[in-house]
Amino acid sequence: MAVRSVYLPEPSILDDRIRIEGDENRHLAVARVEPNEVIEVFDGQGTVWTTVVESAGKRETLVRVTQSRKVYRDPVEIVLALAMIRFAAFELALEKAVEVGVTRIIPMLAERSNAAPGDRHDRWMRILIEAAKQSKQYYVPVLDPPVKFDEVLPIQATSKILFAERDGGPLKSALSGSPVLYLIGPEGGWSDRELSAARGSGFQAVSLGAAILKAETAAIVGASLIRYELGR
Repeated sequence: MAVRSVYLPEPSILDDRIRIEGDENRHLAVARVEPNEVIEVFDGQGTVWTTVVESAGKRETLVRVTQSRKVYRDPVEIVLALAMIRFAAFELALEKAVEVGVTRIIPMLAERSNAAPGDRHDRWMRILIEAAKQSKQYYVPVLDPPVKFDEVLPIQATSKILFAERDGGPLKSALSGSPVLYLIGPEGGWSDRELSAARGSGFQAVSLGAAILKAETAAIVGASLIRYELGR
């Protein structure tokens, strides 16, 4: 069984002990952690502490640090600008994008978006953190506040890609290196104006094949293929 991970952005370490409280302790309680079990504590910025459980209770879990290490950041940066879609699909895309290595996520309002973001930043951050814990991504991705489509276009990136259902070319020739900014449209697809504006801002239209993929599927597949092509 994989070692459980606990996310503490600023852990307090006293006499080589860390007290785990709040939501993270509740997760450990549900998982029924026991004394002498090994768990990892990470801060989301690459520092990881290997610990041993000394006591586990309803209010806190006390662990003893046995080792610490620094995990270097992956040199491949992948930024996903994902159009707002129905929330269940959007949140699935967030979770899986983290698992395959997306490093920054920008919720985006496209012309054909059929949902508004609302006040969901905290909920979405929890999804990102849980996905990072599950997949051993020791750097929690950045989650931007929601922006309009046109606000994404000026963002600087070495490779700028728009995945499109029509008139898209191959991915490999569109990649010039990292960081990569890729755009995933809403369930209704891109408007002609958006396609034209993206091309005018240096984006290359790329196809994911003949099949029409759901937006959440395209977000996951797109990141996976980008990582493959960049050799990571």
